[in-house]
Amino acid sequence: MEDKKFSKYVLIFTLAAALATTALLAQSSQPKGMMGGGMAGGCQQMMAMQNQTMADMKSMDAALDQKVAAMNAAKGKAKVDAMAAVINEMVAQRKQMMSQMSGMQGQMMGPCPMMKGMPR
Repeated sequence: MEDKKFSKYVLIFTLAAALATTALLAQSSQPKGMMGGGMAGGCQQMMAMQNQTMADMKSMDAALDQKVAAMNAAKGKAKVDAMAAVINEMVAQRKQMMSQMSGMQGQMMGPCPMMKGMPR
């Protein structure tokens, strides 16, 4: 009889612990989403910066395409000069992108919790 009482208490305790654990897990695993928990403003700002960066990159690509087309059409010394222009454009674009990325990194880490913990 004593074993049945003990088993009953163990079962009740186990069920109570399982219910409490389930409630905690359900509460902590609910997706907050991109718009929940104050993330909306920071993430919207991050998306706007990303869209601007993509537009800037398209513009850079167009400038590079133009120089590459001139390089491909050139002959002799003009081709060498055009190749130098392409290389100089690529270097300038890379420096510009690195500068933009450095600036954005600091801005993105503050407002968007997803970026916290990223190395600076």
